[in-house]
Amino acid sequence: VEAVSNPSVPMVIQDGFTIWAKSGALFAFEAWQKGGFLEDSRKVASQSSYFRRLDQAIGNYKSYDLVESKGIGPSSQILYFAVNFERGALYARFLVYRTEKAWVVQDMDFSTKPEAVMPWVAFQGVSYAE
Repeated sequence: VEAVSNPSVPMVIQDGFTIWAKSGALFAFEAWQKGGFLEDSRKVASQSSYFRRLDQAIGNYKSYDLVESKGIGPSSQILYFAVNFERGALYARFLVYRTEKAWVVQDMDFSTKPEAVMPWVAFQGVSYAE
């Protein structure tokens, strides 16, 4: 899996996906929690446990697609992703915050249902396929 740099995606998120491709979900979650609000969070531990079980059903991580990015202000941003695996996709929402040094992940959510992390999908008949 070749990582493609996307300047609209903060490096902390790109790095996590690169690590996921090489080493698995647990290491990606560790990378995403460093330096931010999620450091030492139980939420991250439960999500990485969820992904260990999910790996058997959905297959190996392949790539990610940025669906949308929304600025909340100069220091906060929400990014929505489709995360592609061998047998399906997961959907992700990351809330990132810009510290004095770099962007850090403040919160993240994942679901097999896109409307769970992208509520507008349930209300719009929009296709994001190209």
